[in-house]
Amino acid sequence: MRRALHVCTRSSRSLYSLAQVRKFTTRSPLLSSSIGDSDFTTLGDASDVERDQFFKYTWGTWLKNDESEKAKRYTPFAIGGINEIIRKSRNQSDRVSPSHVVSLASLSEGKYNRIYLAELDDGSEYILRIPYPLDLSRDARKARIQSEVATMDFLRRKWAMLIPEVISWCPTADNPLEREYILMEFISPNYQNKRYENLMQSWDPMGSSVLERATVLKVIVSLMDKILATRFSSFGSLYFTEDVSPDLQNKLPYEVEEDNELVDRWRIGPTVEKKFWQPGLDEAGTIDRGPWYSPSDYLLASATAHITAYTNLLKDPAIPSSELGSYLPSWIETYRQYAALTPALIPSDIPADSDLLSPRLHHPDLNPMNVLVERSGNDPNEPFASAYLLDWEGSAIKPFLFHGAPDFINYRGYKIYKKEEVEGYDSLPPEQKAQIDYMIAATSNQFSFEFMIKHSFPTLINAYSPRAKLVTEPYSVAMATDYDYHPLEITDLREALIKSTHWSAVTDNLLVSPLNFSEAQIEEQSKGAEKWEQTLSNLPFYSTKGWVPQDMFEKYVEEGKLMKNERGEYVLST
Repeated sequence: MRRALHVCTRSSRSLYSLAQVRKFTTRSPLLSSSIGDSDFTTLGDASDVERDQFFKYTWGTWLKNDESEKAKRYTPFAIGGINEIIRKSRNQSDRVSPSHVVSLASLSEGKYNRIYLAELDDGSEYILRIPYPLDLSRDARKARIQSEVATMDFLRRKWAMLIPEVISWCPTADNPLEREYILMEFISPNYQNKRYENLMQSWDPMGSSVLERATVLKVIVSLMDKILATRFSSFGSLYFTEDVSPDLQNKLPYEVEEDNELVDRWRIGPTVEKKFWQPGLDEAGTIDRGPWYSPSDYLLASATAHITAYTNLLKDPAIPSSELGSYLPSWIETYRQYAALTPALIPSDIPADSDLLSPRLHHPDLNPMNVLVERSGNDPNEPFASAYLLDWEGSAIKPFLFHGAPDFINYRGYKIYKKEEVEGYDSLPPEQKAQIDYMIAATSNQFSFEFMIKHSFPTLINAYSPRAKLVTEPYSVAMATDYDYHPLEITDLREALIKSTHWSAVTDNLLVSPLNFSEAQIEEQSKGAEKWEQTLSNLPFYSTKGWVPQDMFEKYVEEGKLMKNERGEYVLST
């Protein structure tokens, strides 16, 4: 079986498509002519305006810190190097190039990566993915690429899963592009005379029928069937064997591999979950990133990562006197409380060898936008013939109990199954009806998903029980809280910690929190929660951390709905 030509190359053939391709219907006019080896091959030619524009972020605007956020997503690379990469991937001499890149178009500016489409003169199309620098260190970007490529390789080879196979990749800038990259083949909507479409085109969480929504959810659950098929030996992330430290290379990732060609192909190494690589944790040896051999060790590390990061940030001489420095100490204290709670997050009546606590692969962005499906007919209720799952960045092996439902159907609100349950529904104002309708649809979607999980994974269904949702809430909130957007965001974690003190009363002492809060602390949190709720009502686009799609931003500015204040930030007009 073929191994990597180098850490930066792995040759093979496959299919790829873009989840976001449906949003972009026209090709960029830039760089539409033949690209030679000498064209744009260095990053130093800042005088070329068109070349520079090709690398800038344009798909949205941040209401505050827009300039710095866009700088984090500036992705210059040596464009001419793509010819050399493709030649090597086809095992051809550098001096012989029957196929040549004739066009390079920007297709998508995603959350973590810039996506380009490269067309060759023989009609071949490739996807080139360049990661944004963001706040991630080089070590973090390297680990994330190494793990993502290995994870995709594992699922394709071990479980024959329909996902992209990488043509060429490099987790460092030591390559002809002078940037980290992944190169994959591109699958068009009519590839091999089949009909492919983005699954998002069939997903309407409220407008479509229950059967249509169920058709989409069946695709997601069928993908989970292979993602969850392997019970791993530890918690962390997958890598190729040569990419983990020598002390980990002798530790098998799972038991009983009958294919001799696969036995030594992958190993488990440090997790690539973003919170374990956040600012303050830049150096590879700063904290324990795994692998871990017990759920409790993993959970404690999820707290330690935050405590260490915030403590290290306070060591910066400029931080203590800043706004960030004024609230980080209280954040550290809150995460210390969370650390004290982590042993109680594992219910005592769940055996250590239970499937609920077993190490299973988790896809952090499992949603219809990342799925490409093949239509077999015209009936919207008819099952899809096949499905490709895209974008595996940040995948990690975690205790299944703490996976949670995919974000696009994860609903923790009050459950309403039908309108008849709401007294006086017909006389409610339109905005209240809309809220009730949303709650009904969200309840229905969550119920359908859990029903399918029960059928497909009977030993895992209890991970979605009310008690499981209760005990995993502090972990979910802790891992979703960001220190650098709003200081009051920590309020949600404090609320979850205080709620844990009531576990024993609602679970007949099966769950007992070690935390205690005084009346004064509870009152302080109550006032803080009220303030946070008021703040959220005046904090536009909070769910996207202030990011606004560019067309919407321009429309709101033109209509006077968004105005720039004295600090250069955009706020809602009053």
